[in-house]
Amino acid sequence: MKKRPALVAAGIGTLLLGLAAPAMATTTAPVRPAAPAASQSATPRPDAPHGGTIVPGVTGAAARKQDPPVTASQRFSQLNAASHAAASTGAAKAGAGSPLPSAKASAAKPSTLTPWSGELHGGWGTSPNQTIYGAQATQSLEPGIVAPTTGSQFIYSPTLDPSGIDTIEMTTIYDGNGNYIGAWDWGAANPGFAKTAAINSTFLATYATQVSGQYYYSVQNVQTDPAANTWTAYLYNYTTGAWDTFYSSSNTGKLSNSGGGWDMDEVYTDYNTSTGEGDYCTLTKGDVFASTNLQYQLSPGGSWTPATASNSSVNLSAPRGVDLGCDNNWYAMPTSNSSFSMANNTHGADELIGIPSTKCMDTNQVKFANGTKEQIYSCNDGAGQEWTYNTTGEFTVDGGKYCLDAHGQGMTPGTIVDLWSCTGGENEQWSFSIWHQVVSEQSGLCLQVANASTGNGGQLELGTCTDAPNQQWYLK
Repeated sequence: MKKRPALVAAGIGTLLLGLAAPAMATTTAPVRPAAPAASQSATPRPDAPHGGTIVPGVTGAAARKQDPPVTASQRFSQLNAASHAAASTGAAKAGAGSPLPSAKASAAKPSTLTPWSGELHGGWGTSPNQTIYGAQATQSLEPGIVAPTTGSQFIYSPTLDPSGIDTIEMTTIYDGNGNYIGAWDWGAANPGFAKTAAINSTFLATYATQVSGQYYYSVQNVQTDPAANTWTAYLYNYTTGAWDTFYSSSNTGKLSNSGGGWDMDEVYTDYNTSTGEGDYCTLTKGDVFASTNLQYQLSPGGSWTPATASNSSVNLSAPRGVDLGCDNNWYAMPTSNSSFSMANNTHGADELIGIPSTKCMDTNQVKFANGTKEQIYSCNDGAGQEWTYNTTGEFTVDGGKYCLDAHGQGMTPGTIVDLWSCTGGENEQWSFSIWHQVVSEQSGLCLQVANASTGNGGQLELGTCTDAPNQQWYLK
């Protein structure tokens, strides 16, 4: 197993794989600012106070450094399309329609990518099917990502653009210049990023919160003057409980537009000959790009309502890894259509680490045999801790001979989790929830450490999913 790189800024960790291209890495043992008080919700009220504070940031040429490697008209056309052409096939994928049924459905469709030249541009997410006048979402942050400074590596995940008439898109940016939150000004004569704010320790302490170790920020983008078609984007200040102003833009010419808008994961990536997929895929392995609690204003100044299958659609109803340049991306839409998540967790043998204990899922005494109970134990890079999460959702060990198994087809809390020869059964299939839980496909129960133990030898079992610390895991 390859070792983690040196620690950088906070974030859920990834492992730097050996690549020919420059490295993009994240951390596994982050140093974080103090978490907000428990009373502060990760999802703020849309009607929380809108204060006069301006979010610090840069404008002009410093902000334009984050612009993608295509023209604004090309980017708008591509993101507004019902489907995106993948470089591997040159053919459009399934159009808008029903939401993704489960992470398992996507994982069961592995693809082998054909090499491409230049940047591949892909996106997946939710789009309103009518003109809306405001959007709000709580979006993921991965502050530890370090992108290469050469080639096309632009990750805009998630990125929120409410409607065809709006003038601002709010984007989470990871590229060779750093990590930022940015306002793309669609109302300008020459659209592009007009303001950016670096995702640094000050930003995290003010505009971010943590859920199960994952950073999130909340953004609201609303039409604040219908006559002038002025739109204002706000970030929620978790220290004051108010919305701080990020950027405003006006353009009455856009009022003639209809439809449009999105909240999605968007990437530009070069092909990496060493990995056979886009640079960012293995380079951000284990990172989660997620949007939660997407809400719309369906009338000017109106009430807020969740994005649903009736007021929005998903541009790719069952995306495959190839749609964003990765061989085996993992997708989930826990709530249609107001939340989605994307990650790439399917490469190589990795350690599955409990967040509160920092200990690894471990095969006791490296005994590869049916019925060996699984436990947590200090991470030691041993063979009993090297798990491959494959495209069918199995955790395998010993070269794929044995699977992590809910013993005896168990469907109840307290069922022992052990090793068993891989059978393809649902009791051996698992998915990651948006909150870093490992969920049994058969029972819907979560992998947990019995009695919330954090010491060596703590036994693994199934439990009702509660988001408790002993149910939180990540791949290193």
